[in-house]
Amino acid sequence: MPSLKPCVKKDVVNSDHKANIKIRISHNRKVRYLKTTHYIEPRHMGPDGIVKPSYPGQASLNRALAALLLQYNNILADAGPDVDDMNINSLVKKLRGQTTHGSSFSSYMLHRIEQLKKEARYSYAESYQVTIDHLVTHTKRDDIGFKEITVPFLSDFKGYLTGVRKLRVNSVRIYLNNLRSVYYHAIDNEIIKGDITPFRKFKIEQEKTRPRPISIDQIRQLRDIYPKVTRQQRMALDVFFLIFYLIGINMKDLLYLKPADLVDGRIRYDRFKTGSKYSIKVFSAAEEIINRYRGEKYLLKFMDRKERISPGRKEEAHHDILSQVNKLLKTIKTKHELPFHLSTYTPRYTWATLAAEIGISVDIISYALGHNMRNETTMIYIDFNLAKVDKANEKVIASLKK
Repeated sequence: MPSLKPCVKKDVVNSDHKANIKIRISHNRKVRYLKTTHYIEPRHMGPDGIVKPSYPGQASLNRALAALLLQYNNILADAGPDVDDMNINSLVKKLRGQTTHGSSFSSYMLHRIEQLKKEARYSYAESYQVTIDHLVTHTKRDDIGFKEITVPFLSDFKGYLTGVRKLRVNSVRIYLNNLRSVYYHAIDNEIIKGDITPFRKFKIEQEKTRPRPISIDQIRQLRDIYPKVTRQQRMALDVFFLIFYLIGINMKDLLYLKPADLVDGRIRYDRFKTGSKYSIKVFSAAEEIINRYRGEKYLLKFMDRKERISPGRKEEAHHDILSQVNKLLKTIKTKHELPFHLSTYTPRYTWATLAAEIGISVDIISYALGHNMRNETTMIYIDFNLAKVDKANEKVIASLKK
């Protein structure tokens, strides 16, 4: 239990040679000080925290300090046994009346979600929200304490995700990683103590996933069924092929492109995930699709339409579109009995595989996919390398026609 005592720092005085009376907080072998509104010459304060009789207003000042100590002790009493698990900084915030999440893991996770939204990291915020939704459903409680996050608790939650929710290993990994990230964020911000953490003993499993590219004949098969699908499904195939023609551009990056990003036949943009600079030549096959779906605020009209329909959900808009396209691709696969995987990730893996099959070097493929563009020194050779990438993409697109 923390101990509180009035004191003064004799070497810190004002122009009147008076020191502020502070409340010394001792907790778990650490010490902090809380200012008060009272000042006194250091010689009038006793080592026991009691103002000496030598001070003219001794009785009233001692009563004021006693009332303050009583107020602070009542705050600690209301917090109950959870106080013992709070670190010194969280304790000080609580006594000051500042917002603190104390021992509530759920409260702190909701706080992190709001922080992520303010930082425009919406995908992380959404993932955290789904995680806490799973926690609430599993525990049937809205509030989970930090003390409850133990190895058995994590194992039980993992069992719920795999057993009840029927989630795969890597999906479970995402939610467990979210719990770990929030837990360590609380430690780093001194909300809880970091000397013991269940994540040191709890292993989060990961399953290696193999990229699932499709063959050139299967790409041609998709192209051949284009006239046989519905208008909406045709849109999904257009997005699929546009990603392929733009060397596997990420769906979020594609949707947020602005008209100004397409200049002199090239799309230039900074990737959301890494901040890396990309420059992709737009060949006629890609240009034809872009022109079919030209937008106003955005290069493609999908985000324009989404923002008009749901202006309050701008941050989730690209997720909705991504989900819609993938559902349509899945419908195409099922309806036409296609024996291969189909999603917005497929074109990226497929472009790299086809490029390798027609003799494009690994270095050029790597550069085309952006793996070497994080190092600023490579920008010196950007024109030379881009010319090679343009030629490689031209060959890959041309291979579809043979």
